[in-house]
Amino acid sequence: MTNIQQMLQDWERHRTVLVDVLGRVDGEHVGFKPWDGAMALGELAMHVAGWNHALVELVKTGELPAVQPAEGMSMDQVRQAVSDLTGRTKAVYASLTPADLEAERQFLRLRARGKTLLRMMYDHEVHHKAQLMLYARIAGVRDLPFFAPPPQD
Repeated sequence: MTNIQQMLQDWERHRTVLVDVLGRVDGEHVGFKPWDGAMALGELAMHVAGWNHALVELVKTGELPAVQPAEGMSMDQVRQAVSDLTGRTKAVYASLTPADLEAERQFLRLRARGKTLLRMMYDHEVHHKAQLMLYARIAGVRDLPFFAPPPQD
């Protein structure tokens, strides 16, 4: 297995749990915010999926695409958008080359190699997935999946 394949597999382990958590949340909670100023549950899910896709695209192409906002989306629409973005992200990630990992890219005020940006993307996924799990628990979801399935040997 190549380094890129391993990185993709590690990211997918977390994304499958995020998708699972979203599937357990009732539609009425799409706008749930646990505190003033927080992103709503649906916004947070779209933030994770959208920005992680944007980072993978940046690593591949050097261009940072726009991120789709979640305003006005139902929970079903959020789930579908996250599913679509997951498929697109996986396809771009799988197409990365060792040269893409070494190429320097500009992200906001940070200039970094692709592999550094992918590590940031992974950390971003894990951080916000933990928040979404907390949101779901506060919104009444009692049965949550394990944080990440064990890696496959």
